[in-house]
Amino acid sequence: MGGMTLRGIVVCLPEASIDDYIGVVEVLIQEGFTRFAMPASAEAFRDVAGIFGSRAQFGALRVTSSADVHRAADAGASFAFSDVADSDVADAADERQLDCWLSAMTPREVRSALQLSGRALLYPADVLGHAMAHRLDELGLIDEVVPLGGIGAYAAGEWLKAGAKAVGVDATLLGDAFDGGSLSMLRDRCNSFISLERRYVHDATD
Repeated sequence: MGGMTLRGIVVCLPEASIDDYIGVVEVLIQEGFTRFAMPASAEAFRDVAGIFGSRAQFGALRVTSSADVHRAADAGASFAFSDVADSDVADAADERQLDCWLSAMTPREVRSALQLSGRALLYPADVLGHAMAHRLDELGLIDEVVPLGGIGAYAAGEWLKAGAKAVGVDATLLGDAFDGGSLSMLRDRCNSFISLERRYVHDATD
């Protein structure tokens, strides 16, 4: 496995043009976010990672194959969020020294993902609800699980409070920022997420 461990909020970005990425990511970095995941298939991945790589960490989202892992690693990714729990994906990530979170929903699937890669991506987390965080904590599985999908600020705080080291957020933060929406409103939405990260992630590492 890779040597890094994600902490805090990971902003998961959609497919977009390079111009949209630059505008939105610049705002998010200015507001305090430093970890992002982009679709492995995004044509602008290499350019965005190159532009912002000295100020933020980038990983691959929607990974479904070993080819996706290699493509993302070549483009500058330092971690991978996989849509599948596949040994080929886990092996490729190990080869490229990327931490890889494999898709899971139930505690049994989480255990299987942890056996393959040591990490699990709980997706879609909004279907399960943040109460699952406390169940996974009771089972001793929360440490290497990253929840993703429809997570708002309150739920993100509940996951972090329960012991998750990182939480993926997407549309609840981004809103319509990639569809011509106001970047000033995006800035407004950032505050509740960043304040949670500062509260829980710093407490966990003090």
